[in-house]
Formats: sequence, C-alpha cells, structure tokens
Amino acid sequence: MQIELTKRFFAAVKKLPAAEVAAVDEALAELLANFGRPHAHSGASVRPLLPPVYEMRASLALRIVFARDGDILRVDFVGDHAGVRRYLRNP
Repeated sequence: MQIELTKRFFAAVKKLPAAEVAAVDEALAELLANFGRPHAHSGASVRPLLPPVYEMRASLALRIVFARDGDILRVDFVGDHAGVRRYLRNP
C-alpha cells in the first residue's frame, strides 16, 4: 500500500497546531502499517464512510478522510466531525 496526500489535505494540515500535526503524522504511519488488516482497523479507528471512502481518528476531535484506489490510499481531508460532514456533502 502507498499513501498519497492531496493538496486539500496539505491545506488543512497547514491550519493545525504542531501537536495536532504530530498526531496526524502518527495516525498516517499507523494507517500504512495496518490498512488491510481488519482487526487492526478497530484499534486504529478506521471505519468506512461511503465506499471507497474511509475515516480514521487522529485524536479525540480530529479525523482523517481517505479513499482507497487499488493499492493507493488517497488522503484528502483532515478536520473535526463537522468538517468531515461538510466534506462528505461536497467532496
């Protein structure tokens, strides 16, 4: 598996404080190590939203949204719960 980060993701990360950026980096490393192993998904808090779109928890309030495209996990958004809802309405 490979992770691809989009321009939208980078724009959202720029707005985050350093501690949250570190949490996002840690979550992405965990995603790369565990995606495709369903039992590990629950520990990493990966859940399907609208196939092939998934959500992963980076912290209690922060979520990462990504889509699977073959062997590529395209990470497109990071934000809070309300941001994820807005994202899903207007991908």
